[in-house]
Amino acid sequence: MKLNTKKMRSLMVDFMLYGWVLCSVIDFIFFLYFLYTDNFLYSSTIYFVVRVITPFFINGIIFIVCNIINTSYGYTEDFMNWICSVGLTCIGSTIAIFHGYFVIVWLAPCFGIFFSVVFQNHKIQKALLAISCCSTLIGAGLEIYEQPNKEFFIESGIISILMNFLIYYASNIIYNFFDNAENLIEESDEKQKAYEERLKHDVLTQLYSRYYIDNFLVKQFKDMSLHRPISLAMTDIDDFKHVNDTYGHENGDEVLKRIYDVSKKMDPETVIIARFGGEEFLFMFLDEDVTKHRAQMEQFRKLFAEESYSFTDEHFTISAGLVTSYGSIPFDEVLAVADKALYASKRNGKNQTTIGKM
Repeated sequence: MKLNTKKMRSLMVDFMLYGWVLCSVIDFIFFLYFLYTDNFLYSSTIYFVVRVITPFFINGIIFIVCNIINTSYGYTEDFMNWICSVGLTCIGSTIAIFHGYFVIVWLAPCFGIFFSVVFQNHKIQKALLAISCCSTLIGAGLEIYEQPNKEFFIESGIISILMNFLIYYASNIIYNFFDNAENLIEESDEKQKAYEERLKHDVLTQLYSRYYIDNFLVKQFKDMSLHRPISLAMTDIDDFKHVNDTYGHENGDEVLKRIYDVSKKMDPETVIIARFGGEEFLFMFLDEDVTKHRAQMEQFRKLFAEESYSFTDEHFTISAGLVTSYGSIPFDEVLAVADKALYASKRNGKNQTTIGKM
């Protein structure tokens, strides 16, 4: 489970502060109550020292030390985790020992176990469990020694120790449950991302796919065209049916792959090339200087025409239709004009680039 351990340690220190302050306030209120009702088992001075002053100073020292270490540099993560976990447990143990007659406070040390589970350091957790059980035994022992109702405190002590173990195991079960759930979600997200990455690229040519055009390129075109002119080009491999019929589909695929090989000779920061479908490819030019776009398209066309193949001495060509959009014209409209310009290139002899007009 990916939790911010620094924030968790800070939260533990905050709990130490709240426990220290709250315990001190309650101690003083009970002291005033017992003083008013004269309900002390021993003298008010001893009660004040034992039940109010002593836990106040012990918890204060623990809190100050933990806070200093947690806000200092030079300590390892594991050491600070140790200090904060043990500190919170010790404050709870102090409360449990000096206020054992409330019984419920014997579970106070379990806050350390509950919080420390996020560090997933089982040595820390076992040490905290041992401290919690020891403080319960000490608190119960003192009450059994002082109070007449020994059976009640014996039973309460046993229940509290069992609760310590229950909280220890329950905390880890809960953590592992959410950790496994989070891992499953992350694994699912990673698979989804990997699947989307595969969808973004055409399997055969390794260029961007039609999925990429529809889901990413359209939006990119829209965002860019809001701020400046942008050009699209539709291209088509000339007489591709002749290639498949004469040399076979396997060699036809080789011709399609050459679009990718030639694209590597182009600057990827100036043009995005995607397979639109079949032997058609879409070019989106990223260079802000629209006067260069035709030259870039012509350069690509000539490089492709120079490609040689092992299965024939014949060279293959492409035709292109290029259009520049000025203003936020919808992608489909610009693409339709580029497509018309492409077919104009086909009609006029192929192996050329025709400029379309918006």
